[in-house]
Amino acid sequence: AKKCYCQSITMNDLYKCHAQEEKKQEEDANVSSSSDPEFVAFVSSEAHYSFAKSVSVTGIGNKNLFVVPTLQNGQMDAGQLDALMVQLENEGQGTKVPFFVAVTSGSTVRGSFDDIEAIVQVCRRHEERLNARFESSFQRTNINLESNPRTQRHKIWIHVDGAWGGSAIFSSRRDIQELMKGVEQVDSFTFNPHKMLGAPQQTTAFITRHEGILKAANSTGAKYLFDSRKHGAEYDLGDASYTCGRRTDAIKLWAQLKFYGSSGIGSMLESKVDSLQLLTESIRNDDRFVLACDPWPFNVNFYYLPIRIRKNLIAAKVNIKSNLPKIPDELARDFSQISVKLKLLLHQSGEMLIPFQPLNDQKADCFRVVLAGKKFLRNSDIEQMLNLMDKYGHDL
Repeated sequence: AKKCYCQSITMNDLYKCHAQEEKKQEEDANVSSSSDPEFVAFVSSEAHYSFAKSVSVTGIGNKNLFVVPTLQNGQMDAGQLDALMVQLENEGQGTKVPFFVAVTSGSTVRGSFDDIEAIVQVCRRHEERLNARFESSFQRTNINLESNPRTQRHKIWIHVDGAWGGSAIFSSRRDIQELMKGVEQVDSFTFNPHKMLGAPQQTTAFITRHEGILKAANSTGAKYLFDSRKHGAEYDLGDASYTCGRRTDAIKLWAQLKFYGSSGIGSMLESKVDSLQLLTESIRNDDRFVLACDPWPFNVNFYYLPIRIRKNLIAAKVNIKSNLPKIPDELARDFSQISVKLKLLLHQSGEMLIPFQPLNDQKADCFRVVLAGKKFLRNSDIEQMLNLMDKYGHDL
């Protein structure tokens, strides 16, 4: 694309500078890099694609974004994160410094939640190793650690991306609370009420424990907009945001809290979990369908199995009752084509809308069901949905 529409002049300037920087990086690709230490960031293979954009925009660069493998259930493998940090420390000789780790709480397709506490423990352990090395280096150069303001202890910023699943904080039910256990220990957290809670777009909350950090990072002090002498200036958050537009997006979440209360929102989430559990059990008990991965509370991923595919799976000795069926390579392409064709048939019929999605660790696209807003599934809804899929897909 050669053009796009922007939300504001600030975003326009960002696009301009980002494009210019990207062009410069292409031109400088073969130039040797500096020996100065580089900050590196870590995300899981289930993390949102926006992190790749963010490190590019901020100048960190995609070469300094490391993707950590996940466990079979989609959680970041904390052991692999630990090993990757150790590897960088040993091989980089101090040229690669971990500074940011993104925790995913509700991945878009799978719906997986990383183990926040395990990741925090890994980061704290490496902070101690890094600071011990830095202190040793300072001592060798006779720098007074206490008097030098540039020798503050290094800290790895831990961010929880709860854009999809972060609304689980409103539930008082133990099984849902466990998903976000440890979130109080991190540096920042985001959740999008316009996703799970069905608030109007755009409603995205960013929360950090570091008071004043947003203004320090974003403020330019444009006097014609922001002036401490103005009435109510202390309530003006515009200078603390990147775009500085003072939209009243927060009213959407405030209205939901006023109408439902936090306990009401929690009950809404719990009804989703219970509904999707009913769907999961229906799929497990129906030979026409098979789960595509381990189910998580807010996402159900599955395949539809036409009669001929069922026969092929039986012949290939695939366990269709497994939460993670091993689909043979020769059938994977067929599975994906069925998902696409069935979606189109259902859409064209006007009876049902359902998306197909790629899924890590599976070679075939699958169907995904999530519930946004105040929605739930009755047994009759589930029965109708599965029967409609069979009606239009049985002879594919």
